[in-house]
Amino acid sequence: GFLQRTNSLEDKGRIVNSLKERQSSKSLLVCENSEKESRFRRTETDFSNLYARDLLPAKNGEEQTMQFLLEVVDILLNYVRKTFDRSTKVLDFHHPHQLLEGMEGFNLELSDNPESLEQILVDCRDTLKYGVRTG
Repeated sequence: GFLQRTNSLEDKGRIVNSLKERQSSKSLLVCENSEKESRFRRTETDFSNLYARDLLPAKNGEEQTMQFLLEVVDILLNYVRKTFDRSTKVLDFHHPHQLLEGMEGFNLELSDNPESLEQILVDCRDTLKYGVRTG
């Protein structure tokens, strides 16, 4: 990795150039793996029947993991964009009882059963939506 002390200058240069090439790519939705020459493209994925156990290191979990992480990155990028939009409120305040009454599926209780990846994505969006934007 880049942060290892044992990297030579040549290795560091190669890593930096590789990162620059990836950043200059117009689309974040394509990830290339030079060893396998495979490409991962964002596809419509139904996360409602997928759980953390379906992600890597699970056997055949590579595609689900890639799609889930692409969705998480999309959520985070949208949040960052909104953070720097001056027309966006700093806080979309709601009292806890308003959140519990007004939002379908909103629950502060921890379940004994695993949540689907779809619910995790929804929770990520909601957490960022109702948090304070400090950007």
